[in-house]
Amino acid sequence: MTSQHSPYFVYSRRVAYHETDAMGVLHHSNHVRYFEEARVEFLRARNLISNHQPYGPYIFAVTKQEAQYFKPATFDEALEVWVQATMVKAKIHFQYALYSKKCEEVIASGHTTLVAIRPDFKPCKLPHEMIDAFRREAWDLEWPPQA
Repeated sequence: MTSQHSPYFVYSRRVAYHETDAMGVLHHSNHVRYFEEARVEFLRARNLISNHQPYGPYIFAVTKQEAQYFKPATFDEALEVWVQATMVKAKIHFQYALYSKKCEEVIASGHTTLVAIRPDFKPCKLPHEMIDAFRREAWDLEWPPQA
């Protein structure tokens, strides 16, 4: 599968120089930042960002985060974050695959679990239209997808 035909939400970016480590590769902590950037863009693309603080009443608290690293990325390398999401009960699950356009492979993958909370940090229920939006998303159990 090439990135141009990805059935997932795709967020594109390049590796910035300041994101690399002493060996000249993308520092592992930045993969998680890329996943977060892609998650926010996913919400924006689905018109769900208006529910997210500071625009709306909900905070999406990360309760679990995982990442696996397969290959390095270097300065100015073109990358894509492939994203899929689903909602099970009160938990929102996101899966990410960091795809390198240079080597045409998935170089890292990740997963986050989030729950909606109010500003007082108490769990809360999302509006039905948001729950329905997450439940309409395709969810591929085989992850990360093969590039």
